[in-house]
Amino acid sequence: MIRQPILLIAALLFISLSSCDDENQEPQLQIPNTYSFERNGQSSVNYAGQLTRRDMLSAIKSEVSKGDKGEEVSSQVLLNMFANENDPFASQDLNTSGKELEDKTFLADVQWFKDLFLETENMSKAYVANPTEAADGVAGRIERGTSGKFILVNEKGWEYTQFIEKGLMGAVFLHQIYNTYLTDNRIGNDVENTDMVEGKNYTPLEHHWDEAFGYYGAPADFPRDDDDKYWAKYAGPALGTTPEQLDIYGALEDAFITGRAAIAAGDMAIKNEQRDALYKQLELAAAAASLHYINNAKADLSANDMGSLFHHLSEAYNFTMALKYHPQKKISQNDIDAILNTDYGTDGDFWTVSVTSLNDAMAKLIAAYPELDNVKDIL
Repeated sequence: MIRQPILLIAALLFISLSSCDDENQEPQLQIPNTYSFERNGQSSVNYAGQLTRRDMLSAIKSEVSKGDKGEEVSSQVLLNMFANENDPFASQDLNTSGKELEDKTFLADVQWFKDLFLETENMSKAYVANPTEAADGVAGRIERGTSGKFILVNEKGWEYTQFIEKGLMGAVFLHQIYNTYLTDNRIGNDVENTDMVEGKNYTPLEHHWDEAFGYYGAPADFPRDDDDKYWAKYAGPALGTTPEQLDIYGALEDAFITGRAAIAAGDMAIKNEQRDALYKQLELAAAAASLHYINNAKADLSANDMGSLFHHLSEAYNFTMALKYHPQKKISQNDIDAILNTDYGTDGDFWTVSVTSLNDAMAKLIAAYPELDNVKDIL
């Protein structure tokens, strides 16, 4: 991606710095094309812990999705994976990593996920014992159209796989970016940025920015393809819009790379500008993903495809719920609650949703995020 505005900043900095005495010069801001930074010929980037937790969530999703196949799901396995106890993963690297998801989950939601694990087990076992097609008020499996793909849902139509995966994307990954790694405690101007972490090739400030990037899910070269995971996937590649129509992905790419370059150059003003951009664009990504899946759900209603409706609404529900983790979110909590508990069906019962109620959800989201108004119908 060409970053002309940032290159202009670099040029202006160069002109300004060239007019100073040598002893007063600071490092020039240099913006690479990828999230790749070096010191003394070696990478200064490390977010291994975030990669580990992303792999842990993938393993949890794999276990939960057994229910979609008509197989039993073990809540004890899910709890062990959540807390990384009793060697639950096929990968010993994960088992011995010392990392877990539970201690990084938004505290008030930890029990929510544990309850979902148990409910998934109970519903999957009930299905194995007595195969039941999902119906209004009845949990079971339901086919998505005529695809041959089934999902396990509760009596409200909530798809367990999507509620757990997308829910943890918000409660762990987005929450950690917002409320840990972008805070002043981790990347404020007073955080150490001269001395290296002992035995490492990065400063504490550099490392904390890297960890926020690790939770985002994009590879270093921002490919806009299947290599993008989790929030990086839903900030662009999964939305179905072109960069010309909506480029949250590109804005996040610029912010992550430019902010990291600013940290390396000791430019706290530009770093802070890019942090603000990350807060804005990540919130916008969650809102855009909500609108995207609302549009899918409206199409499913028109086609009377209840299986796909429940799948897409499960995604919309959790992307909307993820908005609550932003510490200065633009949308009110009352509107989030109204979308979840009314617009997505009475008390969140997907069987009761309508095109009118989905349009009401869209209207609340657009009111809070008017930047999405021009693309609301093409997302």
